[in-house]
Amino acid sequence: MKRSSLAWYVALACLGGSLCVGSVVQADSPTTVKASSIVPITVTTQAEQAELKQKEQYQAETETMGLLWMRTSAEYRALAYQGYNVALNAVKMAVTDPSHQRKPLAIVLDADETVVDNTKLMGESVANGNGRFDAPWWRQAVHQGKSQAMPGAVEFLNEVHKQGVEIFYVSNRYAPVNYDATVQNFKELGFPSVDKEHVLLFEKDSDKQPRFDMIAKKYYVVVYMGDNAGDFPIGTKGKTLAERNAIIDEHKEDFGTTFVVFPNPAYGSWVSALAKGYQNLSPEEQKQVNNQYLQ
Repeated sequence: MKRSSLAWYVALACLGGSLCVGSVVQADSPTTVKASSIVPITVTTQAEQAELKQKEQYQAETETMGLLWMRTSAEYRALAYQGYNVALNAVKMAVTDPSHQRKPLAIVLDADETVVDNTKLMGESVANGNGRFDAPWWRQAVHQGKSQAMPGAVEFLNEVHKQGVEIFYVSNRYAPVNYDATVQNFKELGFPSVDKEHVLLFEKDSDKQPRFDMIAKKYYVVVYMGDNAGDFPIGTKGKTLAERNAIIDEHKEDFGTTFVVFPNPAYGSWVSALAKGYQNLSPEEQKQVNNQYLQ
């Protein structure tokens, strides 16, 4: 088969919703690329295919312990409950505080690994030797509709709704291909406020700040919730590891009050911040980067 023919075959597989083969990177969040932006990827030799398989296996190995912790540990469940308790206390205090009544109240939260649990799907992928949670993988996962609610999420969201506080799901799932599947899954899980006004997915800009600003113009946001620094209105998108940590330090008083963070050792912007182009490095190069931080 000619290289050009193989490239078109792979491109068509991507458009059909299959997992792409090639140097795709791990997504910071379940963002799905536009079909028109997919570049044909050519795998030409057995050596290149072997290198790709080696990278998939290495990434799966590095994901294993983090996902095991998320899937099995009592501590992970405890932190989920803790996050919802902190947020609900903030909501109840805001509801009784007359100083906030110039604007209606709202909470803003990420979806995946904040109220939606994808760890079973990720675990199945890792067990099959693929630790690359890239855009095609996320699209397939979202459309399966098998994401579960995190421990305590349904009760928390419905209690917030009962308090008369608006709930906005600000997620970087790509809206044109993921909105309908997302809404269906959220409704099946029993989440409230699942409609066009409240489910704000990524359309043109993966930076969540414009969506945050749009909400804040009309509502007093009691609490922001997420598993990634980019889920909070503090400007970490595209920043280096050192810059991200410095920004967090500047906002240390907000965490546990207006910002609630959920743990996620499996994926996120923290991975890409380890080094420029980290996800595209070979396993040996990634090990070198990792060891620099571990020593």
